[in-house]
Amino acid sequence: MNLKILPLVQLQCLRLVVLFSLILALVVSVDGGSCMAAQKVSQPGFTDGVNTDISFNQPEVVEPPVTGLVSTLSDEVEELPAELIRWSTYWQLCWEPYPGAKEYELQTVLMEGKSPKFKHQSDRCFRLQAASNENQKSQGLLNRELILLTHKIQLGYRVRAVLDNNRVSEWSQVMAVGATTVPESNGTTISVNP
Repeated sequence: MNLKILPLVQLQCLRLVVLFSLILALVVSVDGGSCMAAQKVSQPGFTDGVNTDISFNQPEVVEPPVTGLVSTLSDEVEELPAELIRWSTYWQLCWEPYPGAKEYELQTVLMEGKSPKFKHQSDRCFRLQAASNENQKSQGLLNRELILLTHKIQLGYRVRAVLDNNRVSEWSQVMAVGATTVPESNGTTISVNP
């Protein structure tokens, strides 16, 4: 492939990803069927045998939400033979301690909606690999920004505190994976493979 047109191809791919993401978001937001079902459930006297027990066990939500969210990126680079590198970019989300928290729950938020499953942890930081690649050393962290942009558009997390007596805090704001709340530091770690 001609290396002069490679950036143009990458830009076109990025435009297509953004366009398809916007179309998908529009289709999901216009879906009237789920709105009708939600209106029916909220009507007085409506009972649903499947959801009756679930709503009975729902925790009490208390104010305020988890605050002090800080998201950062850090890079790890490993040198390989033949002038190659293997690199990873990690996204980390941390938050302030919540008074009385026994643990924290994180919820994945996608363009299609929120995951019904939660990640449970006692730590106040959550870390995941947001981008990775193996390429020529001279190319640096090839396509890092493009991969991170794709995650920013499609994936986020929010967090809440789990308290005693079947109580939870309100959810924090959603933080996009790959986005940072503080300027990126040059936190690159280089490991040399002997």
